[in-house]
Amino acid sequence: MAVNLLTPILSTRTRSINFFNGRLLAGEDLTTEQQTNRVAHTLLGKAIGGGVVYGLEVAESKQSSTPAAPVLAITQGLAFNNTGAALLLDNDTEVGLVRPAIGSTGTVANIFEDCKPAESGPYIAGAGVYLLTVGPANVSQGLAEVSGTGTTQASCNSKYNVQGVQFRLVAVDAKLIGLLDFNDVARLRNYVAYQCFGVADWNNWGHAPFDMPGNQFGAVDALRSRQLLTDCEVPLAVLFWTADGLQFVDMWAVRRRVARPAATQDWPLFVGDRRASEGEAMFLQFQDQLESIRDTEPNLPALHAGDRFVYLPPVGLLPLYGVGGAPGFDLATFFSGQSYHDPVFIEAPRVQPIVRTAFSYAPVNLVNREAVRIYEIVDRGNVLPYFIFTSIFVPFEAEARYDVSAWNFSNFL
Repeated sequence: MAVNLLTPILSTRTRSINFFNGRLLAGEDLTTEQQTNRVAHTLLGKAIGGGVVYGLEVAESKQSSTPAAPVLAITQGLAFNNTGAALLLDNDTEVGLVRPAIGSTGTVANIFEDCKPAESGPYIAGAGVYLLTVGPANVSQGLAEVSGTGTTQASCNSKYNVQGVQFRLVAVDAKLIGLLDFNDVARLRNYVAYQCFGVADWNNWGHAPFDMPGNQFGAVDALRSRQLLTDCEVPLAVLFWTADGLQFVDMWAVRRRVARPAATQDWPLFVGDRRASEGEAMFLQFQDQLESIRDTEPNLPALHAGDRFVYLPPVGLLPLYGVGGAPGFDLATFFSGQSYHDPVFIEAPRVQPIVRTAFSYAPVNLVNREAVRIYEIVDRGNVLPYFIFTSIFVPFEAEARYDVSAWNFSNFL
């Protein structure tokens, strides 16, 4: 039945207790008031959007971790899950890992009792990809003084209801990410990350925009659709764990900044904040993996991009070999076997706009030999010790600027 205009449509979820002098209050009344405040906070959290606000950075613990008993170090931080609940970790924490069973469906509890308690799976040997998540936890502490309960012990006399977080590992079925085996270990980290980014969906949307699905894509959403991951949890990192210990911990494959919800589920590639957060995460994932390579691998000038990457982000920065003292890559060798334009010069003040513009573009498929542009960076006639690559589809930014360029670093078109 239709309602008339100006007819109030009420929500019982935000019903608040009306306090006045002389009113008799019961515990249920105060609980209702607390619940109303929690609903208001949840609605605000949903408006902010799910994701990591700050902190909650994950790495293998240098002090405590061993191949037989891996331990993760997680920094203090704040996140919001998709239900709007705040997940606050007050202090830096170390978490020992127990391998869950493939297909285990443990979930986590939150303060609204939307989710079931977490279940730990049995230890499973062998190599596997795992998703680390953080979710809400709620624990009662202390005993409160009570009256009016006679000589029996009150069952509800907890003094505090304390909210916290808990961490969980979710085993990722290799078939879910299109991975039949783990033999290509050198490129596994990059491959898994881009399955989490949903790279196949990105490419398909460009060809058939009218057939775009809702705002669901990538391996993490697939885990949610299979009920292996709940909306109460926020993904923090992907792990590759073998009998020899943790081979990598990759935050930005699944970690996302807070992304405000879209006003509509239509046209997710073109509207909404999630698409922008994915582009930023691609850039950060590449730079983080690149730092791991620089820290652990010798002879960087001989490294080819195809040796470690299946995909490149639409933009990336690499240190340049032979310029400055830091370990770097040889430009020609890194892109050997790939399609790229001859390097051109840009001035340092143009770097930030190029990087930010490129976030909106699709990643580069190295298997298909998709082309990239390469920019060398100069400042006041000096070559800086790094270069930038972008997808060939990112607008060209090195037009000749004779009013600002040094004569021997200009691009003659």
